[in-house]
Amino acid sequence: MMRRFTLPLKRRRILLVCLAGLLLGVCAYCFIGEEPRPLTAEEQLLVGEWSDGTSGITRGFHADRTISLSNNQYAGRWHIEDGKLKVVAWELFELPRSLSLSSIQLSWNSLQRHFEEEKYSWQIDFLDDGRTMTLNHPVDEQHPDGKWLWTKQMDR
Repeated sequence: MMRRFTLPLKRRRILLVCLAGLLLGVCAYCFIGEEPRPLTAEEQLLVGEWSDGTSGITRGFHADRTISLSNNQYAGRWHIEDGKLKVVAWELFELPRSLSLSSIQLSWNSLQRHFEEEKYSWQIDFLDDGRTMTLNHPVDEQHPDGKWLWTKQMDR
């Protein structure tokens, strides 16, 4: 004859209360969890692929507020607040290309940098055409007016 394992009544009640609390917490999160706020009109203008015309690398600003680069080096999140584009970015993990020590070392370094977030903030202005924007930039030879000009890429 098999012997059944039973919990004492007090432990069963505690287990039942814990399970009910966990179920209630999951239900509450599902029903009243923070909904992502809708994109503002200014943020909707930013959604798409943008190029600065010099590097050949495009930046994709997606409707779910994620950002990606065409060279897959970085990923991140973005939003516009008080006329400033705010980006939190991190380096993507790169697998070793070979079993050489240097390749494994580079991969290990990219894994460590993957967990380091970098924060950026630029004043953003859209030109009237909606397909051009400027970001404030330190004045240098390429940006004598302190503006970094970006152009939205046409759908391909």
